[in-house]
Amino acid sequence: MILPALLLIPFLYIILAILIKSKKVKTWLSFAFSLINLGFAIWVMAQVFEAGMIKTQMGSWPAPFGITLVADRFSAFMLLVSALVFAVVTLYSIQSVDTARIKNGYFLFAHGILMGVNGSFLAGDLFNLYVWFEVMLMGSFILISFGGERAQLEGAIKYLILNLISSFFFVAGIGILYGKMGTLNMADLSQKIAQSGDVLSQLSPAMVLIVVGFAIKGALFPFFFWLPASYHTPPPAVTALFAGLLTKVGIYSLIRIYTLFLYHSTSFWNPVVLWIGILSMVIGVFSASSQYDFRKILSFHIISQLGYVVIGLAFYTVAGLAAAIFFLGHNMISKTNAFLVAGWVHRERQTLNLKVLGDMFKKNTLWGVLFFISAFSLAGLPPLSGFIGKYLVIKAGIESGHINVALVALFVGFFTLFSMVKIWIEVFWKNTPPEVEAPVNTKPLPHGLMISASIILALAIVGMGVFAGPVVNFCEMAASDLLNTELYINFVLK
Repeated sequence: MILPALLLIPFLYIILAILIKSKKVKTWLSFAFSLINLGFAIWVMAQVFEAGMIKTQMGSWPAPFGITLVADRFSAFMLLVSALVFAVVTLYSIQSVDTARIKNGYFLFAHGILMGVNGSFLAGDLFNLYVWFEVMLMGSFILISFGGERAQLEGAIKYLILNLISSFFFVAGIGILYGKMGTLNMADLSQKIAQSGDVLSQLSPAMVLIVVGFAIKGALFPFFFWLPASYHTPPPAVTALFAGLLTKVGIYSLIRIYTLFLYHSTSFWNPVVLWIGILSMVIGVFSASSQYDFRKILSFHIISQLGYVVIGLAFYTVAGLAAAIFFLGHNMISKTNAFLVAGWVHRERQTLNLKVLGDMFKKNTLWGVLFFISAFSLAGLPPLSGFIGKYLVIKAGIESGHINVALVALFVGFFTLFSMVKIWIEVFWKNTPPEVEAPVNTKPLPHGLMISASIILALAIVGMGVFAGPVVNFCEMAASDLLNTELYINFVLK
């Protein structure tokens, strides 16, 4: 019952949050449940590390007829990193989210997102993957629209419309697949597709719809425009949660269906996925360079950095997939922490406009150091996790013969460094412009929990870089499992 527990933990908190009236109790109970979820994610990782894969057949119905929950090394890695991110953002939110939002169910809906994320990583069939996507969408739409401010509502509408379109494409694709193949269990589908004849002509419409759905949810080129239009509008804690979890589920799903289904038609899909990754990297980083809002810069860099993951997938080698998995984990931690620092800046100065900010390093040196670690990890400087991630991607590109793609990845890294230096100078290093009025309240606001949360992620960033060997080895094992499709099929269907 270890895998169902990862769905029951957030669900149980949601029930308790509805029944309990005390705001303080609900708040700290939320953090306690996030730690329990982290503990179970560590347990799953330990089990998978020993066994390779674990599964649960709900109701004891055998696959492919029943609902299958399955965790391999890739999904266990994603469960662990997302559990860490969620626990840290929950701690940060206790002090950063306003009382009105907490009273109106902020933590309840956050746990709804967690339930959707965990369900997506464990889903063994496409229909339940779709269901968990919708659970995430419900919770995230409420959190992004909380407050009812004009900018928030505008961002929330864009977010909802594009994600509903994504869901339409996804459900249409799985409908066509079910009509053609008579199953939606991913292992069973993979086996039947391998045994069928002209796969590309039979299933390409369904696969195109599903890939477009995942590309929208993952904010990949050319479907990324909803993300920078919406991620800067909610409270920073919400943005940090979204940046760490939501788009990553879309990328996880793309990797999963590529390694189970699309690899049968690599002559068609490999160039498509490779160009999606390249254009996401380049357009994301160029768009970020022209921005002067702290969160908008970071939002465009989500698009750019997910491009690194996608090109690692497109290389379709053990080294490429291992690089993609490592980079995905690194980005979840580093990007979340960068948004946490942006949240502190906004709390202190009520703005994230780089042109009117300054002197934040003098205001609090530790927050400046925490941003330095996060930002320059995203830029790929040693010895931080981002350096290892980019090194692995570029190395995999060269080894697989994609030297030009590796050069583009290196080129994009320089522009990422430019954006991070720009934020550092404008927000932390330069003096506040003399024409800008000083904040009315110059007394520092309490931020002990917020800075503790950021320190945890900063330590994870440094640790993932300095002690990268065991993590890279695990990612290589996960990549080997993904390339050995028969291993997954036999385990789920036996």
